[in-house]
Amino acid sequence: MTPSPDKNLSPQEVKFENVHLKKIFLEHLNSIYCGKEHLIHFFDEIKTLATLQYLKNAIQDCRDDAENQITNIDRIFNTIGEDQSKISVLGMKAMTLEAYITAIRTGKTAMERDVFIVFYLQLVEGIEVTYFKVLKNLAKAIGYSNTFLDKPFNQAVEDKLMFEGIYKEYITQPYAG
Repeated sequence: MTPSPDKNLSPQEVKFENVHLKKIFLEHLNSIYCGKEHLIHFFDEIKTLATLQYLKNAIQDCRDDAENQITNIDRIFNTIGEDQSKISVLGMKAMTLEAYITAIRTGKTAMERDVFIVFYLQLVEGIEVTYFKVLKNLAKAIGYSNTFLDKPFNQAVEDKLMFEGIYKEYITQPYAG
């Protein structure tokens, strides 16, 4: 067992053994995998609440991307000779539950509901961007090629930018009320 680092060390002075970096990598890979499984169900639910077909299509695209990414992550597990294991993604579940509850609260107009949906979808994509960036860095640190994470990282960035664009369109429209 590796002792805890001295509190006075700088981050550059802390050294991880590859076995620990691989363990951290696998935990993050499992987190994104289980998070994607949860998001598929969330996308199905939130899509029914969205009003505009454009937004519904964007949500469907994200759902399809999540399914493809799960398949790709399965390949990663196979390539590195590890098994995927179920873990809790309580933080992601709490955020998506909050998004769902916020969107269904009574008294919201369809536009208000859509704006809240898009806001939470931006948060989800921001988390994905961060996870894939961390995975890329960890993969590189333990000697794995990190190019297999380029596509899901780029897709998360594209999706985040797409939802930011949709959000800007909504909030810059003249108020019709």
